Amino acid sequence: MASLNAYEVLEQLVTLKEDARSRSPGELSRVENVSEEFFQLRVPRNSEILDVAAGSGILSAKLQTGGYMNIDALDGDLQALRRLQALRLYRNHICRAVDGILSTGLREETYDVVITAGGFAADAINPLDVTEMLRILKPEGHLLWTMRTVKDEGTAAFSSFDANLNGLQRAGRCKVIKRKQFVDPDTNSVGVFYLVQRLVGSLPDYVNMEIPSELKKQISDILVDTSDPLNRVKFYDDWCDKYDEDLVIVGNYTGHIKCVEAFVKLGLNRNVTILDLAAGTGLLGTEVGKHGYENVDGLDASLGMLGQARKQATYRDYIVAMVDGLGSIPINDETYDVVMSSNGFAPGQIYPTAIPEILRVMRPGGYLLWTMREGYQQRRPKVCPFGC
Repeated sequence: MASLNAYEVLEQLVTLKEDARSRSPGELSRVENVSEEFFQLRVPRNSEILDVAAGSGILSAKLQTGGYMNIDALDGDLQALRRLQALRLYRNHICRAVDGILSTGLREETYDVVITAGGFAADAINPLDVTEMLRILKPEGHLLWTMRTVKDEGTAAFSSFDANLNGLQRAGRCKVIKRKQFVDPDTNSVGVFYLVQRLVGSLPDYVNMEIPSELKKQISDILVDTSDPLNRVKFYDDWCDKYDEDLVIVGNYTGHIKCVEAFVKLGLNRNVTILDLAAGTGLLGTEVGKHGYENVDGLDASLGMLGQARKQATYRDYIVAMVDGLGSIPINDETYDVVMSSNGFAPGQIYPTAIPEILRVMRPGGYLLWTMREGYQQRRPKVCPFGC
């Protein structure tokens, strides 16, 4: 199907703008901010561009008025893509959702520019999947997007968005060139624009979604029922400096976020007392704190891990202990309203047999929440009580 000429593009743009005003208040300002910042980059007219969560196609029409024609659409909604095909606003139409590393099915370093106007949203693309967008960018390529404010999105994943971007920047993966707020003139709502550049260098961790092979083997050796407790503690002590980068950035770990999301839905008041089991460097504790909960203690067998959490002032108290049988937690009965654990229940870590001890330190009516790796309860006998 032939592409549109300049006059037809302008006609489509007028129609799409009128439709957006009536159908989706706020969309025009998101599109205008992305397109204006894009034009300021002055990238070559033959640049390869991907519009993620393409939706109505208005962003492509806007860019085509500037002479950019090599624009592909990616959207998880097949019906939306069929509408876009009829409009002839894109070169290629890709029906894939952005949902983790390699989820787009696209080769690494395919595009010069990746754009999305409102694609990052609580009901659309998870902000942690910014790594997949970086993966398909060419070195020195640009990623531009607009979204609602973190407060308006209101999820734990969005609360850690800037922290994750800063982590990627510190790791030398990207550079945050611009971040600005804007006000939509029609709705008076506040939005945020980001411009990020992928830095030169390979991204093998994004491509393979694996941590280094040596570390992977060490983790496999530790996460077994027969591993020595002292060796486990030493391993985590040695790992504590790079734990957050290896687990969250390279491993794309989100268990702490899922756990906190479930906790927030309980709607408990801000003065409840919380214990984070297998607290590590404080990933879960930090997420809880973002929601205004301050009475949070962290417990871990690794002094090194807790030392990293202490640097961030994550917890009220820092408790060094191994969770096992009754009396193993050095805490009085009925101390906490909530006990949470992200990845603590695992072979060689905390077992279901420790639940009576955990319940001991909980107040009547309290909540126990945890996330764990899928499949442990089927493959590991000592984890079997969770469901065989």
